[in-house]
Amino acid sequence: MLPPSADSLNVLARIRRWFGLRQDELAEYLGVSPVLVHSIETSRRGLSQAVGAAMIPLARQLPNPIALLDAPLPAGLPLDAPAPDAGELDFRRRVCLQRADRLRAQAGKLARQAHLAQRWQQALPALLPPPDAPDAEQAAWLTRWLHRRARPLSVEDVTRWHRLLAQA
Repeated sequence: MLPPSADSLNVLARIRRWFGLRQDELAEYLGVSPVLVHSIETSRRGLSQAVGAAMIPLARQLPNPIALLDAPLPAGLPLDAPAPDAGELDFRRRVCLQRADRLRAQAGKLARQAHLAQRWQQALPALLPPPDAPDAEQAAWLTRWLHRRARPLSVEDVTRWHRLLAQA
């Protein structure tokens, strides 16, 4: 087992953030327990050779420069917009803003899902096991798992995204 290093910890966290994986999902991909992924990320455990080798294909899919991952997401509407003079207009404005925020948040979840699927789709050729993999059952499982991750939004979800933004 290798001692914890800032690079390996950062790569695990960046892989999870880039591909939108929870710790348990990354653990499933790596073939380890979620507790081990958490322990590695919190520097309680070192990175084993096997886990390091299993995460290399994902790490190779991270964009360059890596700093792109740490860039903040664009902000929404400014919160310091002046309130109208009339109380009723201010109340209506707040109600509308709350509803619009909920609609944009729903649309944002769909957009994130679409972008993550696109990342998985781009990474798919490098991540799929070879046809002559020694463990055919594990290779079949991994292939199904990766294809589920790379599944694009349905036509219904794309239509819903456009409708949510129009409503917001």
